Amino acid sequence: MAEQKAANRLAVRKTYKLYINGEFPRTESGRFYEVMSSNGNRVLANACRGSRKDVRNAVAAARKAFASWSGKTAANRGQILYRIAEVMEDRRPQFVQA
Repeated sequence: MAEQKAANRLAVRKTYKLYINGEFPRTESGRFYEVMSSNGNRVLANACRGSRKDVRNAVAAARKAFASWSGKTAANRGQILYRIAEVMEDRRPQFVQA
């Protein structure tokens, strides 16, 4: 019975938020666009369409973070990027499925 209910559910795609200054704000405009599969026959997700204000906020956050990031040694920046790659590798099945 539970399987039958799941089959009758309406599929609702998640709308992914922006990532600005370590947070996930909703776009100021409230707009989004559909992310399509590589062959264009299936909608995979919805993604926020940032407004000019969202872009200004992202640029301001990046400028603020630049001093801290550029103050790190090359070795430290490499370690951070390597750790990001490890996390993405661990989540590979999730990305493949998406």
